[in-house]
Amino acid sequence: MEPISLDEGQALAGLRMMKAIALADGALSDKETNLIEAAARALGHPVDVASLEPVRPDVVARALGTRILRERAVQAAILVAMIDGEASLAEVGTIETFARALEVDEPRLENLRQLARGHVRRMWLDLARRSFARPIFEDAYERQGLRGILQIALPLVGLGKDPDRVRRYNDLGALDEGTFGRAYWRFVVDNALGFPGEGAVAEEGVWHDLSHVLSGYGIDPEGEVQVVSFIAGYRREDPFFWIFTIALQFHLGIKVSPFSPPMIGRFDPELVIAAMRRGMAMNRDLSDAWDYWPDLPLPLDEVRARYGVPPR
Repeated sequence: MEPISLDEGQALAGLRMMKAIALADGALSDKETNLIEAAARALGHPVDVASLEPVRPDVVARALGTRILRERAVQAAILVAMIDGEASLAEVGTIETFARALEVDEPRLENLRQLARGHVRRMWLDLARRSFARPIFEDAYERQGLRGILQIALPLVGLGKDPDRVRRYNDLGALDEGTFGRAYWRFVVDNALGFPGEGAVAEEGVWHDLSHVLSGYGIDPEGEVQVVSFIAGYRREDPFFWIFTIALQFHLGIKVSPFSPPMIGRFDPELVIAAMRRGMAMNRDLSDAWDYWPDLPLPLDEVRARYGVPPR
């Protein structure tokens, strides 16, 4: 995710827009207030949300002149609509008014409208169609045909056993303590996650588990929210997809990932922002064709330094 910097006027316009969205359904909840306050602190311009005046779309459009600032404003507005635990059509309509004024086409806004109308399955299918995994499947098919697709898909249903592949990953347990590979091996074993080839996870998803290791976040709900926020921070393409889906899975209780049960109310803005900022500080998108094998024998701290992972 590309870092941004806002002056006081730009930050205030965005925060006033967030409050306008929060008030669209007639009430400002504590969760909406907390989110706006967390955003204000992250931008370096703390505010008293109670005294913050809502703003018109044309005012925000004049204040936020660049594409990236406008996109982030609309994405922040979407989170405001979700943070109180439900999305209302009034909030969606207000965001759409701002999006038109800002000339932003954010696909998750249509997903939010689907959610507000109760069309959860339609929203899920649209998210899957736009998922980051789609190019992974397309590349696998181009390289290996149906065999490549099956190597990814079968582990999702407990199939796709490959003893040689399991052995290669399990051998990482023989590395010295303190190495990246040993830490990954310990992470998988201690959490009973399974190695690629055991029918639990596809090799194409190992970078996610390695992100847990590099970031230090666990696999409890708070840890998963933070590691996905961390991933959104270092992703170069469509980082908001990750924030939106983790809010669905762990805040609204809508199952998106096949690997975790859905939960309610686990999206903490402070933790999300802190994890995102750690990911944004990195110099490498780990989800993009990362060959991690040369890094695994190295000391974990050295790998963190190599990719610019800040301490927690």
